[in-house]
Amino acid sequence: MTRKIPNLSDLYQLARQLERDKDASVKALRVRDHKIGLACEAKDDSARLLYWLREVCAGNTAAQSPRESWLTEPAAAYMARVLAVLLGFCGMMSLLLTSGQGLVNVFVFVFIFVFLQFAMSCFAAWTMVKTVRGNTPVVLPINPAKLMLSKIYPDLRYFREVQGVLRIAFLRYGQEIGALFTVGAMIGFLLVLAMSNFTFVWGSTFQVSAGLVTAVTDFLAWPWASLLPTATMDPQVIADSRYHPALTRLSHADIERMRGWWPFLFMSLACYALLPRVLLWVVSRFYFTRFIKASFTGYPRADLVLARMRAPIVETQGEVGSGSTPHNVRLFLLDWAQALGDDDVHRFEAFAAVPPGNVISAGIGSLAGDIEQAAKAAGAPIDQLLVAVKSWEPPLAELADFLAEFSRVGSCIVYPLAIPGRSITEDKMEDWRNFARTLPFPVVDVRALEDL
Repeated sequence: MTRKIPNLSDLYQLARQLERDKDASVKALRVRDHKIGLACEAKDDSARLLYWLREVCAGNTAAQSPRESWLTEPAAAYMARVLAVLLGFCGMMSLLLTSGQGLVNVFVFVFIFVFLQFAMSCFAAWTMVKTVRGNTPVVLPINPAKLMLSKIYPDLRYFREVQGVLRIAFLRYGQEIGALFTVGAMIGFLLVLAMSNFTFVWGSTFQVSAGLVTAVTDFLAWPWASLLPTATMDPQVIADSRYHPALTRLSHADIERMRGWWPFLFMSLACYALLPRVLLWVVSRFYFTRFIKASFTGYPRADLVLARMRAPIVETQGEVGSGSTPHNVRLFLLDWAQALGDDDVHRFEAFAAVPPGNVISAGIGSLAGDIEQAAKAAGAPIDQLLVAVKSWEPPLAELADFLAEFSRVGSCIVYPLAIPGRSITEDKMEDWRNFARTLPFPVVDVRALEDL
């Protein structure tokens, strides 16, 4: 069955293919993509783009795989899953079997396998909320997931525009691995419980009373107390299992009575370590699907591919094809420093879909006045911001300050205008690309605007 939802490998290949297409002629791209579009039956943009990528890569040996290596995203995921189960199983076995005199400290058990897991789930939930809202959460400078990603994909620059997708992908895999770690620990717990004689005790260097421990266990057992009363703690068992140095010999009856902790501890693992991971995994899968599809179709220049697949073949001189921007996208055009002039806006096909009222000129007056004008314009609903600039002039800080007022806009395309009769040099385009990377937009692209 053909996949209709892209993954990170597809996104990486798309970026590489779009980078290669920059060197191809516009006419050849139009013929190729129009032919692929005629054969594509998918209706969804992400599915159409995925079909296009498969067809292009199938006929291009240089586009097959980012790197011929056994380490791929699926292989790394399978290894991480197996390793998570083994670590959870071995970790639980080590704690239970190496406890002195077969006495397992409940506090240590709960801290390692319940509290730490629940705390990491809370951190993951906070990170997910920040990511879904479009903010960038603070993460550790040394990220194991990013290190693994760099081993799978040799050029991480292709993921610069889709950082939200990477964070959601890391969260999805992280919750899956955390859940499998807990499953391995639960299997080890039941296995050792059935095959070895050990018991649970509790004690602390702090003055902790049996009444306090009873209150805490009752609070933790509240979610399942009415359904599974046998998985709650008897105050007498708590009192009898308090550890003290004089506890050296235990009868079989004492061991069986003090082993009464195990239903409570098992349900604590299920409720506070496993369940949050599973719920976060489900939520992260949902948002990953949304993010990856939006990033796939919203990747810079992906809209040109979709337009070429739909549009008939028309002989033109510019790179921008007809219908390159969907009509349902709310466009706003900024003419910076009169790059287009008074009557030249609709002379370019790239700006044909911009409503007349959504065009402003700036960069010729005071910066304070321009920013005030931008603040008013940014209050309107905008999906994509188009910026026309003079390619022969260097990018200025004033333009960056002006565009900062539109930071809520999801996509921005900078159009350096070429001098009539001349093409823009690659050095000039690179200057504008470097400038675009500093702009506060989730998706930003730079496209040469040449006179038709």
